Amino acid sequence: MGAQSVQLAGELSRTSVAHSNWIISEREDLTWFIGSSLAGYLALALMAAGFPLTPLFLVWLIGIDGPHVLATFTRTYFDKSERKNLGIMLWMIVPAVLVGPVAFATGHDKLFYLLAVSWLHFHIAKQHFGFVMLYKHKNRERDRFDYHLDRYFLLASLMVPYLRFVIATADPLRGLRIAQSINEILLIAYLLMTVFFLGRQVQKMRSGVSVNTPKLLLYLAVVPLQWLAFGYAAGFGFEGIVRAGIILGLFHSFQYHRLMWFHNQNRYSEPQSQSRFGLAATLARRFAYYALAALALNLVLNVLPSMALPASPLKAAVWGFAFMHYLLDARIWRVRGNRELAAALHLS
Repeated sequence: MGAQSVQLAGELSRTSVAHSNWIISEREDLTWFIGSSLAGYLALALMAAGFPLTPLFLVWLIGIDGPHVLATFTRTYFDKSERKNLGIMLWMIVPAVLVGPVAFATGHDKLFYLLAVSWLHFHIAKQHFGFVMLYKHKNRERDRFDYHLDRYFLLASLMVPYLRFVIATADPLRGLRIAQSINEILLIAYLLMTVFFLGRQVQKMRSGVSVNTPKLLLYLAVVPLQWLAFGYAAGFGFEGIVRAGIILGLFHSFQYHRLMWFHNQNRYSEPQSQSRFGLAATLARRFAYYALAALALNLVLNVLPSMALPASPLKAAVWGFAFMHYLLDARIWRVRGNRELAAALHLS
C-alpha cells in the first residue's frame, strides 16, 4: 500500500467529540490492523529472553511473511481483469529474479542485500502510511497541513531507526566519524519532529477538532515497535537485520493478510465473478483456499528453491518475488481513479 491510497480534498470538519470510523470494524481493526503489533512485541520478548532464532524464523518465513508476499499474486497473476490492466508490468518478474544473481556475478553482493533490505523496510513504512491514509479518509480528516505532518512524521518514525541501524552496523559506514555525526543529527531532528507532532495533536484537541482514534492507535502500536526492534537488532551487527525483519514483518504481514482477505471477499462476491476474474474468484470463496494458495506459492517459489539451491547467487534470485510484491503493491492499492478498489475497501 502506498501514500496515494486515498484522495484528499477539502477542509477538516470540526467537532468537540471523538469520531472514530474503522476500515472493517472496531473489533477487526483493533485485532488485525493495530493489535497484531503484539505479535512483533512477543517475538522481540522471546528473542531477548534467549528463545532460539531458528523456530521463529521458520514460522515467519514459511507460515506468515513468505505467504503474504506471494498472496499478492493471487489478485494479480490469477485475476483475469488485473492481468489485462497490469499488462507488461507482470513481466517485470523476469528482471526482478535476475538482479540478485547479476549483482553477485559482478561482485556487488553486499550492496545488493543492503539495497534489498532497505527497499523491504521502506515498503513496510509505505504500508503503514497506507493504513494511516485509510483512517484519515474514514474519519474525514482532510487538512493538508496534517496530511503532510502525518506523512513525514510516520516515515521518519519508521525509517530513521533503520538508517541509524545501518550507520551503526554496516560496512563501510560503521566507525566513520562523519557517519556517527549523521547518526546523532538524525536522532536530534527526529526528537524535535516528535515534539512538534505531539504538540500539534494537543493543539487540535484543545481546539475541539475530532480525534482520529484509529490513526493515533496505529502510531502508538508501530512507532515504539520500530525503535525497539532496530535498537535490539543493532546488538547483533548487521546480521541483526533478520531479527528486526521478523519482529516488524509479523505485524506487517498480519495487516496485509487481513486487508487482502477483506478486499477479496468484497471484490469477488458478485455472481459473475468467476467468469470475469477467473481463479482469483475461486480462491476468494473460502479463506482456506486463499491461505493454502499463498502457502503453496511460498513453498514452491521461495522456501524449496532456497533449500535446494544453497549457492548465494541462486538464493538471491528468490528476492525477485519480494521485489515484484513491492512493485505490484505500489500499483494495485491505489484508490485514486479506481472505483472498483474503493468499493472493495468500502471507501465509496
